[in-house]
Amino acid sequence: MAATVDEDNVDQKTKPGIVYLSRLPPFMKPAKIRHTFSQFGEVGRLFLQPEDPSVRKKRKKFGGSGKKAFTEGWVEFKDKRIAKLVARSLNNTQIGGKKKSYYHDDIWNVKYLPKFLWGHLSEKIAFEKAAREQRMRTEISQAKKDANFYLESVEKSKAFQAMEDRKRKNKDKVLLSRS
Repeated sequence: MAATVDEDNVDQKTKPGIVYLSRLPPFMKPAKIRHTFSQFGEVGRLFLQPEDPSVRKKRKKFGGSGKKAFTEGWVEFKDKRIAKLVARSLNNTQIGGKKKSYYHDDIWNVKYLPKFLWGHLSEKIAFEKAAREQRMRTEISQAKKDANFYLESVEKSKAFQAMEDRKRKNKDKVLLSRS
């Protein structure tokens, strides 16, 4: 009877599972991540969050590498059981490789995300993009208000200065006419 249940599971379409990589080694590329995780099972989609451009610019300014770096990532496995297994087995383990390997001393930080769908990630990315655009619109609006206020202040200052000049000229004319 147990064999029948297993056969039913094989016939059913397996549900995908998503693991979250909260920290990626410096300059690890998506191809390397895909290659590494595909050793455990079939990898579907992969998304790595690129680092903030201002952070990259600052790193380059102070003599660091200009290579593209990623801060976090999500890997979708075609089978949820494999995703759970990968998260349990890789979490807090060395990335490894030979001692001379660039990633030898780095540690994986992997977590399985139960009931998480790829659509949630897409929604999150879209929401962050919309929020960023809204912040930019707000900043631009505020900058325009500040610029307009400055220009109005300059105009008021010029008008005030012109009034002062006229008063001074009128005062000079009155003094000249009295003498």
